Amino acid sequence: MKPVRVKICGITNLEDALWAYQYGADAIGFIFSPQSVRFISYSQAKKIAEQLPPFINKVGVFLNPKLSEVKEVLKEVPLDTLQFHGKESPLFCRRFAANFKIIKAFFPKKISDLQFLSYYKVDAYLLDIPLADKKRIPQATLSYKIVSRVLNINERIIISGGLTPDNVGDFLKKFNPLAVDVARGVESLPGKKDRGKLERFIKIVKG
Repeated sequence: MKPVRVKICGITNLEDALWAYQYGADAIGFIFSPQSVRFISYSQAKKIAEQLPPFINKVGVFLNPKLSEVKEVLKEVPLDTLQFHGKESPLFCRRFAANFKIIKAFFPKKISDLQFLSYYKVDAYLLDIPLADKKRIPQATLSYKIVSRVLNINERIIISGGLTPDNVGDFLKKFNPLAVDVARGVESLPGKKDRGKLERFIKIVKG
């Protein structure tokens, strides 16, 4: 089985970013959507990114941005990967593919929703739970049936949505995705990581 990579998303401060790096995370995510409780400004993301050691991937997360907004971030923040988490079109995503790795997020509720993956020629596909469902059912996770089906279609899958140190091991006993992505599941409060949960989560995945 190939090793599973770890992305710690919703980084808002340098301390959390360094903890993630120290414990072995492969990537950290900066969320540039003002609607998110984990929103980070361009200037703060730049400060954090410039102080990180080498060999950790810096991901910018966008939700239905204008082209000019993405370009503005890229002028300020040294990113490696762009993650589009809304209704961005295949054409919009491809505009950045020459210079950045691209992740496109999907929110499948049924098997037929997976057909949209084939429209996007990106580097990885992230499966998440709709925000409304997360609020309605705090312990919700992705359907095993959907995860199984999509991994049969494509190996470049990142599993997100409801993962915690308590359940990520169960997912990895059944599946071998490209990576797992977590934000809320390793927090003490929105935007602030819990050091113990962070360390435990990464050790479980890497172990």
